[in-house]
Amino acid sequence: MRPWQLRVALLCGRVRHVEVLALRCCGYSVQAIAVDGRRTTVECARGRALWPGLAMLKARLRRCGVRQLLLLQPESHDEIIGRPGLREPDPGVWLRLS
Repeated sequence: MRPWQLRVALLCGRVRHVEVLALRCCGYSVQAIAVDGRRTTVECARGRALWPGLAMLKARLRRCGVRQLLLLQPESHDEIIGRPGLREPDPGVWLRLS
């Protein structure tokens, strides 16, 4: 899905929320979660599914009409440096875009 397609889907009420997955050392992956539960990846550029920076990503999503997003980080800093991981998955953080 391209960003302009995300804007159309938001205007039509087909998107429940947007999730941003922080991937270690390679960027951010964005998924639009539809009302029926389907997940669609929002591409940065043609053929590129990863966004290089969070600031640019947030600005682009704001222009598309996204007002809040769920930021997920699958690996905590503790896991990266070798400490034991969490017993429960990280629920994520809701970020308001205004």
